[in-house]
Amino acid sequence: MKNILVIPILIIFLFSEKNYSQSYDSGDGFYSGFGTSISSYWGGYFGEAYQMRVLSSYDYYDDINYSNDNYDDYSIWSPYTISFTFGKHFSDNLSVEAESDFLFHLNGRVDPQFVTAEIGDQYFQDRNSYSTLFAIPISLSIKLSMEDESGGAFIKIGPAWQYTSEQYDRIRNYYSYEYYNSYSYDVYLYNVSKDEWLFGFKTGMGLKYYMSDFTYAVTELEYAYFNINPTNKTALALDRAPEAQLFSLSAKVFFDF
Repeated sequence: MKNILVIPILIIFLFSEKNYSQSYDSGDGFYSGFGTSISSYWGGYFGEAYQMRVLSSYDYYDDINYSNDNYDDYSIWSPYTISFTFGKHFSDNLSVEAESDFLFHLNGRVDPQFVTAEIGDQYFQDRNSYSTLFAIPISLSIKLSMEDESGGAFIKIGPAWQYTSEQYDRIRNYYSYEYYNSYSYDVYLYNVSKDEWLFGFKTGMGLKYYMSDFTYAVTELEYAYFNINPTNKTALALDRAPEAQLFSLSAKVFFDF
């Protein structure tokens, strides 16, 4: 499938090169860059669990019950993403690029799997909460560009891998709503975690703006797809979801050398 996509793209860009006046020479050297992005997983169970969240509680229970007034338990933004890129120019229009992202999501929402019961005259409810994700998407892409003195545009596509580490806590909430003896408190029960490598592909398109002869800025829209083989043994997205789809709007700075 990837070969089918790459071949017509190569033909279009190579044909366009014949009719495109280009005055900037990127040469055949190397380049590197770094940046950050607004990222979010979308679609299905993985997307529901790890979509972008702003001013959201770390605890699933707090969000659905609006019961926590301690703003220290809230995060401003999640996920956080840092990107590093290294590439090789083969011509003014063709390069190969390796990219690695480091993604931290602290506000996951896996299936809470609520269980309510009582022990004697004490009531409690068990739930899954405090779900987090650490992921390292890695890609190796063919990058095709059209450029002039001020900047240019590009597209890229290639295989991708993602190291994925996910976990959540099982929490028990003891409670009573009696008029003279009301209380509610949480007790940690155990942790559920899993690490796994996922395989897929990554594609992107963007614009570049030259800041000097050897420095330029890039804004880029990226999409990555990773296949998962779920087992349905736990509430982890790695055990429930058949796929993970990551969308990113990136801002990066690059250096030619």
